[in-house]
Amino acid sequence: MMISGNSPYDRPYAMYTPDGRLLQVEYASEAVKYGSPVVAVRGKDFAIMVARTKDTDPLLDPIEKIHMVDENIGAAGAGFTGDINLLVEQARVEAQRHRLVFEDPIDVKSVVNHLGQFMYSFTRYGGVRPLGAALIVVGSDRIGKHLYQLDPRGLILSGKALAIGKNSEDAIQVLKAEYKQDMPQKEALDLAIRALSKAEDGESPIEVGVALGKTFKKMSLEEAKRTIM
Repeated sequence: MMISGNSPYDRPYAMYTPDGRLLQVEYASEAVKYGSPVVAVRGKDFAIMVARTKDTDPLLDPIEKIHMVDENIGAAGAGFTGDINLLVEQARVEAQRHRLVFEDPIDVKSVVNHLGQFMYSFTRYGGVRPLGAALIVVGSDRIGKHLYQLDPRGLILSGKALAIGKNSEDAIQVLKAEYKQDMPQKEALDLAIRALSKAEDGESPIEVGVALGKTFKKMSLEEAKRTIM
């Protein structure tokens, strides 16, 4: 996307351009495209997400990519790490608030709706910038297994197979070509890894998050291959 740096609409992002665009929101969406990718696949009774840990320096431990929100929900983001962490903390606080009031785990859609409103609020007011992050949220509740995507506009998408981050279009092409609604867990994991490798091939370890039964679990790829049927 080519956007002129001389445009008067570059600064007050809450102001629309004459053709109805919010350029700062578009800039935030561009930032997501530079983040390391996340791929997720949902089956009949499970949902799986995969991502590579981020190696920043040989002297530092890798930065985790998949985050636990509650015992039944996990999330992973692409974009600015600080913005992703802010969103994950927002989700955790909302989950804890629900637990304190109702003494029960929160449903996935409630967490996603809260995050969507939170992200959308950064597109409306002066003095703040849109969050340069997108999230994939996977979870399990009484309704079933869920897979959602949120972008910097606060837009919420629900799907069977989703990808965000760098070269996510390439990953989505793999998912479109090979996804089957009745695929077993192991086949879905293999598909997610192939799509992730298409978007970003590398040597970094792959993290796996799995919503199965009533819980969400985060594990290494080796553990996932031993556990997932």
